[in-house]
Amino acid sequence: MPPSAHSRTSPPAAARTRRGGRPTREEAARLDRAVRDCALRLFLEHGYEGTSMDAIARAAGTTKATLYKRFTSKEDVFSSVLEWAIMRSDWPRPEPEPPDLDDLEGALTAIAETALRRALDPAMVQLGRIAVTQAARFPEIARRTHAAGFFPRQPLVAELLRRHATTGAIVADDPEILAEHFLGMVAGMPARLASFGIVRDPDVQERHTRAAVRLFLRSLRPD
Repeated sequence: MPPSAHSRTSPPAAARTRRGGRPTREEAARLDRAVRDCALRLFLEHGYEGTSMDAIARAAGTTKATLYKRFTSKEDVFSSVLEWAIMRSDWPRPEPEPPDLDDLEGALTAIAETALRRALDPAMVQLGRIAVTQAARFPEIARRTHAAGFFPRQPLVAELLRRHATTGAIVADDPEILAEHFLGMVAGMPARLASFGIVRDPDVQERHTRAAVRLFLRSLRPD
């Protein structure tokens, strides 16, 4: 499954520096970005084992010697690049503005749709597959990849629940746990299915999302 268009770039042009002498700070920054973009694209397309330092250097328009000045090994590139991607707010797609938290059902629906779009983005699906495959070697990357499916939405859902619980409209004694369960319903299961190549028809998925939101809301009703 090909990665998101957001992960593609034109690395040789981005990485080009002036001949002779040390690169300027701007040139070094462009090269760092080109290396990261190219390494991410190659890891997503070919996996960890199928990506070499030579391939990363060629794609970024630099040399392997220059690459080794920035990273000690392919393991170092992999850990650094995937963590960089996971922590970006604009990858694989920009995060939208938070919804209106005064509208409980509307906010839950908007958060569910945002979480689902991220979970089903081809780049995110492929990243999850790679993280699972390499979990024994890179456990921290696996943990961060899993957490990326919940952050920053889990704190947002927890805040939403606390806000409405204070008015007595709902009962939410453990908002963080409830937020995790909610995101697991609306995005965790679809992401799991997508890792096996199973993606629901959009209309079917929309019905699943609406049903999950309604079920979650019913569970919060005061006795």
